[in-house]
Amino acid sequence: MLLTITDLYRGFGSRFFDDQRMYSQDLNNIEYTKLETIRNSIVSMIKQPGVAINSLDETALKVEYVDSKHFTVNPGSAIDKYGRIIYVPEDTSVSGSISTDPYYHPIWPDRENIVHNRLPETTTIYYVNIYYNTQQDIAKTNDKGISYYTREYDSYRISVDNILPSNVSAGLCLASFLVNSEGNIFGSGSIEDLRSLLLLRTIPNPSAREFYRQTSVASNVVNNEASVNVWSEGGAGYVNKANSLYRYKGEETMNVNFSVPSGSGAGTLKVYINFDESGGFGTYSFSGTGTYSFSFSINVGLTEDIVYYIGVRLKSDDAGTALVSNTVIDVA
Repeated sequence: MLLTITDLYRGFGSRFFDDQRMYSQDLNNIEYTKLETIRNSIVSMIKQPGVAINSLDETALKVEYVDSKHFTVNPGSAIDKYGRIIYVPEDTSVSGSISTDPYYHPIWPDRENIVHNRLPETTTIYYVNIYYNTQQDIAKTNDKGISYYTREYDSYRISVDNILPSNVSAGLCLASFLVNSEGNIFGSGSIEDLRSLLLLRTIPNPSAREFYRQTSVASNVVNNEASVNVWSEGGAGYVNKANSLYRYKGEETMNVNFSVPSGSGAGTLKVYINFDESGGFGTYSFSGTGTYSFSFSINVGLTEDIVYYIGVRLKSDDAGTALVSNTVIDVA
């Protein structure tokens, strides 16, 4: 069937006629309709909002430690649950000319050397969250002498909160860190990477969705680190080494892969969901150098409405010291 121009126009905006009066609301409605159509289309393709990366090895929107008071968010892009694109550029300075350049954008919010500005009474976990936001610029005056901004630009807001983004605010959590009573990032600069990966319904999803990769020191400052990216534990009992966040999407199995470097004694690695382990857990005992993996069931009453806490613990099973590196956790 051949579409007419009327068929193409129907339902996609406003129609105007010769000699018709056009008001500001007409133009504003057109702008809104275009944005809403684009965002609804994006939402229909999203299986999981997140950062536009294929693996946590990529650094887009990764939070990097600067010093005990500051952190930096790398440039990158993400999409929130409403289909809004959160774009953080490499260069955050003003671009273009107000009067002549359609690509003009005012100065973006800071992304480098951001002050966390937190001073809790006791050591507290804080989350680095990012939200879609807008910026206004180019002030004009209407015929009544009232000033308005005539341009609105896509932008973002980075915040340090003691809670995760709510379902309504639709922000994305990028990382977490502990701040002690002196206002310093705890654990010699340890920052947990909590970026969720963007998944689209129209693209075949990988067989496993990775959500944790060992890239930082243990989250507890008293835990030793034998060398770069290696956890060390020689004490009695399990000691917490890392934590991450996980949103359940109907997966059935959690998979854990890790390496044991030379010089390690026997030990056991344990991964659990929630502090009380009610969401399930798995353990694996090792006794020598090599690459190990284990899996455990997670379809035990989890719900998609909750963000779950994932903990990783390590203990030494003999008089020696257990070493673990390159830990990767995914779900399938």
